[in-house]
Amino acid sequence: MLVALSIGLFWVAKPTPFAFWIGLPLIIVGEVVRVWASGYLTKLSGLVTAGPFALCRNPLYIGSFLICLGYLIMCHRLDAFIIGLFLFWVLHGAAIVYEEKLLLKTYGQDFEDYRRAVPRFIPRFRPRKGKGSFSFAQVLVNAEHRGAIATMILTTAFGFLAYDLFSAIQR
Repeated sequence: MLVALSIGLFWVAKPTPFAFWIGLPLIIVGEVVRVWASGYLTKLSGLVTAGPFALCRNPLYIGSFLICLGYLIMCHRLDAFIIGLFLFWVLHGAAIVYEEKLLLKTYGQDFEDYRRAVPRFIPRFRPRKGKGSFSFAQVLVNAEHRGAIATMILTTAFGFLAYDLFSAIQR
């Protein structure tokens, strides 16, 4: 679904070099956050509360939001920006609610304590000590490298659009 929305956004985009350079840092930071969180995340094999998960409960969604925001800025269309933000929160908001119910059911009081101590979205920069450690192998297990590659390809395509390089290639 998100791939289809990204491709749709690309086709309606009217990026400018300025919009590209404003959106690019958000995309880079968003992908760094996603890789960082993916290196800690061991899906349903234990409650991970260290690293980015000690700052907020949903660092993968924070990373995705920053990436999305970067692309919506690059798109340089107010209508796409508004619709894109709305769709992001509808799709991801439902996923967050579902995942938190699953985590509560799976980890009970441990998750409840974590939920009380760590904010959902806005990172708290006084992290608490938590369980888990970073591993590049876990990034691969979680297939975040595929997302990073897709992000690089789409960002490059936005750069080509912003600088009208597709036209230059066709000449």
